Amino acid sequence: MIWSMRPSRPVVLVALATAFSLLGDQTLYSVLPTCYTELGLMPYQVGLILSVNRWIRLLTNHLAERLCRRYSLTLLLMLSLTLGAATTVVYGTVSLFSILLGARILWGLSWSFIRQVGLMTVVESAPEDTIGRMMGFYNGIHRLGSVAGNLAGAVGYDLIGFALTLTIFGGLSLMGVPLGILSRWRLPHVARGLPGLEAPAWRDVGLLACGFVVGCVGAGLMMSTLGMVLKASLGNSLTVGGLVIGVATLNGMLLASRWVTDSLCAPVLGALSDRIGRRRGALLFFGLGSLALLTASRMPETAPLVVLVLVFFACGVGATVVMVSEAGLRGARAVASYVTASDMGSAAGPMLGWMTLQLYLPTHLIFVIGGGLYGIAALVSLRVFRKHG
Repeated sequence: MIWSMRPSRPVVLVALATAFSLLGDQTLYSVLPTCYTELGLMPYQVGLILSVNRWIRLLTNHLAERLCRRYSLTLLLMLSLTLGAATTVVYGTVSLFSILLGARILWGLSWSFIRQVGLMTVVESAPEDTIGRMMGFYNGIHRLGSVAGNLAGAVGYDLIGFALTLTIFGGLSLMGVPLGILSRWRLPHVARGLPGLEAPAWRDVGLLACGFVVGCVGAGLMMSTLGMVLKASLGNSLTVGGLVIGVATLNGMLLASRWVTDSLCAPVLGALSDRIGRRRGALLFFGLGSLALLTASRMPETAPLVVLVLVFFACGVGATVVMVSEAGLRGARAVASYVTASDMGSAAGPMLGWMTLQLYLPTHLIFVIGGGLYGIAALVSLRVFRKHG
């Protein structure tokens, strides 16, 4: 079978290191929209805290790319993983808005290096004909950290509180440091890129537009508004079969389902893209994702709505794997440009979603906006892969 190949040792280790680094960041997305008043925060401050780490990466992604060309990737990965763990501890020990904002900026800086080194480790350790599979394994494994952060973080908040949960996660994040060091052990730093594609990465508007949509709709629009929508419709808790479930726990479960889908589907969808080609893969994932969201906007029943959202999550995984693989094959500069465009989208997404709620517009409009953007990306991807495929 095309997906029977196992991930390489460097891929597994760097993915696990990345997973540990994500615990605190992902906990904030599942918990902060439901408990911000307890911390003395205003709604606009929540939006800033959840997006500033992405805005700062518009500057730090290319800083990371340049420094990765000049200095040891092992050293840079070790330092960034340590800094990321420290910011998680700050979340749990300080509630002052300015301090939290500063910690989120530092997390954005560290994530630029963690992601850049992680993606280039995958590219440098995988042959071109299996890049989709290896990138899928990397995506799937490191998103286990998102699952744990969303779900365990939300449950931890309901059981032991915000501060203790984040402090514990900060300690756990340090476990990623030795894994990151081992992932680069005896792995040469090879400049990789397809001929003629390294220099003009910034001028490839289509690739960057697709990256913007991937970040805006999934990590931005959908992820940042779900908790507030649930709290507005359900209150602080709901009862299912006599069991009382806190809305933070419910939000964490739903957000975690996105990352579970990522972990389970990424290797398979990466293998599928290797077989059918990245051009067809991009059209399939963007097109089906658009259809799922537009249908969900007109679906009042709960069960079909959940299924459609899960379909969208799977399509988002496939689109991410295809586009990151394409950027990776074009070289380190293309990777930095692509992830910067994706960060721009994921930073704009929360602001777009919360502005929709601020204006008291129908919540189903979020699905319409997301479906429309995915439809545009499907058309743009045809140009991207016709030109460079």
